[in-house]
Amino acid sequence: MSKLKSNQQIRTLIYARFVFIALQTIAIAFAQHLLEQNLPFVTLYLIVAAEAAVNIGYFLLYKPDKQVTDKDYVLQLVVDVVTLTLLLFASGGASNPFVSLLLIPIAIASVTLPKHLLLLVTLVSISAYSLLLLTLDSHALHHMNMQQHFTGMWVNFMLSAAVIVVVIASLIKAMNRQEKIISAQREEQLRQEQLLALGAAAAQFAHRLATPMATANLLAEELRELNKLTTEPNNTTESNNEYDKVSDQLEQQLGNCRRHLDDFRLMAEQVKNNIKQYVPVLRIMNELQQELQLSFPQAQVTWQISKQLSQNQHILAEPILIPALLNLIQNAIHASNKNNSQQVKVTALIKSAQLTLLIKDDGIGFANDTLLQLGSELVDSESGLGMGVFLSHVTLEKMGGRLKLSNHAKGGAVAEITLPVSDQQ
Repeated sequence: MSKLKSNQQIRTLIYARFVFIALQTIAIAFAQHLLEQNLPFVTLYLIVAAEAAVNIGYFLLYKPDKQVTDKDYVLQLVVDVVTLTLLLFASGGASNPFVSLLLIPIAIASVTLPKHLLLLVTLVSISAYSLLLLTLDSHALHHMNMQQHFTGMWVNFMLSAAVIVVVIASLIKAMNRQEKIISAQREEQLRQEQLLALGAAAAQFAHRLATPMATANLLAEELRELNKLTTEPNNTTESNNEYDKVSDQLEQQLGNCRRHLDDFRLMAEQVKNNIKQYVPVLRIMNELQQELQLSFPQAQVTWQISKQLSQNQHILAEPILIPALLNLIQNAIHASNKNNSQQVKVTALIKSAQLTLLIKDDGIGFANDTLLQLGSELVDSESGLGMGVFLSHVTLEKMGGRLKLSNHAKGGAVAEITLPVSDQQ
């Protein structure tokens, strides 16, 4: 199947052919009136007129909004080879000094066509030259022993065609490869800049949060002391019990915040020193379950851990792996909550020396336009810019992993995480 392409190049080729037709007409007129050559000028003019008529048809056919394929380019170049061959045949054949013009379609094909079609155009051009040589007048071949000269010209043409095919096609291929690399590096640089900005913002936020957190902790302690002073001994009224319950919950949440800040400081130090270590897969599973019980006690997370997981399986992990996985599970919990559900299912299994985590929620799923961009860049959504998914995606990629988001056929969304597993102790 031919690949769809822009028709800008083919319209440029049509414009160039108009110029070439004008030059052909001038050359024929020059040979007729100034050089007084004995050539079939009527035939030459008819060939040029037919070429002009075909090119006008191409101009009307290939409008700016018309899609073209590689086959269209091949047809254009084959028509050029046929036209040139007819003109050369009527004006001396292989002895015509302009026979090297048959290299032009090969050069154009080297830039615009894939390798197999380039070889096709090259074969057609070489065949045309060979036909001109074989049909050359025998008298011209033996006149002044020119047979060796014409044969040498034919060999030179083949070598020139081979050079164009090999060199130009290789250069074009290298340029395309380099352009893809530069494009990928540009996207990676943009993503790293976004990640760096998010990291700096997170560090500033953590630093600013430490002071109000300490103040809130002191206020919670003062509230508890004040409650003890204002409550009569042995007074166990319902209001006091409710007050104690709220105070306990406040202290618990403040304790969670302090723990997260301590973890963040430790993690930042480890990231700064580029610390990586092999962590057992089962330990990662246990830490995820414990963290979810502390942070989301109301969530109903169902764990399905394959029996294939063992203590011998390790992941070369960075300190930010657990937070990255927690971000995805947390997003699944929030998605289920928005759909009046508490159900989240996490499946862990080993496939092809890789840990595969499937996180399924009971939410409404992703919008199609958001699904294509979420994770690879910051995307506007109802809950923000997709920072959690973006950071998780970058984290997993750094450790050789992959994140794939999709909508489940029975409703909800699925986050599929793959990470390489080794037996390193």
